[in-house]
Amino acid sequence: MLTALLGILTLNSAHAEIVNRVFAVVGDRVITQYDIETLNPQRLKLIYEKFQGEERQAQIKEYYRENMENLIDNYVIEIAAETEGFRVSDTEAEAAIQDIMQRNNITRKMLDELLAAQHQTYEQYKWKIKIDILSARLMSSVFRAKVVVTDDDFKKFVTQNEKNLDLSDTYELRMMKVSTKEKLDEALKDFNTAKNFADTAKKYSEDKLASDGGYLGWVELGFLDEKIRELIVGMKQGVTKPLEDVDGYRVFYVESYKEKTEVGSDKKENIMRAIKDKKATETFQQWLQDKKEGIFIQRKYAA
Repeated sequence: MLTALLGILTLNSAHAEIVNRVFAVVGDRVITQYDIETLNPQRLKLIYEKFQGEERQAQIKEYYRENMENLIDNYVIEIAAETEGFRVSDTEAEAAIQDIMQRNNITRKMLDELLAAQHQTYEQYKWKIKIDILSARLMSSVFRAKVVVTDDDFKKFVTQNEKNLDLSDTYELRMMKVSTKEKLDEALKDFNTAKNFADTAKKYSEDKLASDGGYLGWVELGFLDEKIRELIVGMKQGVTKPLEDVDGYRVFYVESYKEKTEVGSDKKENIMRAIKDKKATETFQQWLQDKKEGIFIQRKYAA
């Protein structure tokens, strides 16, 4: 049975030799049993207190496997980052944690309590901060700088994320409302002759917007009633089929059209940033996978 209680790790040299058993080698880094156990000794202690027999062994095996793989991944990122000239020491990571605590006005005890509530330890958190710093520097200096966003990238991203981005095709609309079929036919005949919907609406529309040529302004497709949406969707300019209501008929005119990709400069800048981040992350993950395949990794002991 694997020894795991942190309090007995230094009882004697023979025991220390067991505790320092090499679990894995990553490049020039060595992961020992001690390294794995000190990541979350509270969790290991709880396993010994809560479980017995085969269930305890299964829990211990999973603890070692999970934490060994986490350390392997961390060392892979460290080694890969070094090839690009980036390093983050334990001292720098701890300084970053101190800064986080100061900005959030919390003590080390409070941090430990917050981490414990998430089943984490300070040592695991320090690793997370170190990897976050390395990843941020790599993304900023190496990967985001190389990303090129094309018009096709922009349109594809908007189409795939239009709901989350709250974007919609927009139409510049006019409307004419009449009460009878006879008046509708007369108005449409006038429009077909003059080809000026605004003038026709001023003459025939019974709506309060008639004096302004029935102008509705720019309207997002998603804000329109379903029946109106069905009439307008896909149009870029022109008059719609009449829509019969209980109190008469309505006819709409599409004066102009903007695709959902035609957004304002501020929103476009935010979208471009999101695309860059996505592409840079994908490139980073592929780069990391390629690096991982090139780094010597040997699992010497599986718990």
